[in-house]
Amino acid sequence: MIIKYVGHSCFKILDEETGYSIVFDPYEPGSVKGFGDIKDAASEVLCSHDHFDHNYKAAIKIEPKTDSPFEVKCIDTFHDPEKGALRGTNRIHVVTHKATGEKVVHYGDIGEVLDDLLTEENLELLKDADIALVPIGGVYTYDRKEALDLIERTTPKLILPMHYRSESAGFGFPNIDSIENFIRDAVGRGHGISLGQVWFINTAEYDLDADILLLRPQNLKY
Repeated sequence: MIIKYVGHSCFKILDEETGYSIVFDPYEPGSVKGFGDIKDAASEVLCSHDHFDHNYKAAIKIEPKTDSPFEVKCIDTFHDPEKGALRGTNRIHVVTHKATGEKVVHYGDIGEVLDDLLTEENLELLKDADIALVPIGGVYTYDRKEALDLIERTTPKLILPMHYRSESAGFGFPNIDSIENFIRDAVGRGHGISLGQVWFINTAEYDLDADILLLRPQNLKY
């Protein structure tokens, strides 16, 4: 499986054998500072919620569908700790490759109180994922502490952070937290950090036990 980080909370996963692909949470043109417009194609698009920086399906050309090699399960959650009163609902997508068993969890804009999220039923779906796509910027999602708490209670093999600001690269919403602060706190809690030089990984060639990996966003403007 190939996983590509487009930018913000948008990722694409691709099954090399069948060519089937899924795009998660495409953002509207011009909606996120520092990122270019999305121009891509996929077999299907999955959106965590109906906000402008997560639901722009028009950016994705839908390709003719074959039988999907992926099983998709959903957990309906909240975008905020007030059970949706502030920002509405959020959907977590749990995608499992039917042949290899590889499990990818896209958390969307998760904001629900962690203890409420991690019911026995939900934890069974979320625990021990191969790859977790986790928002870390706060304000609209979990902040860096809550994100690390989630990671440590669900124990994914590999974490790809998303929905953050970068001070050094100059992208992201100005009012959310920086990836630099997340790295500092993650290291302080004993996590290993790997800095990717490209925007994608092939899970067949990458050590998924590498803890936290920072991928370079594909759509980063220079």
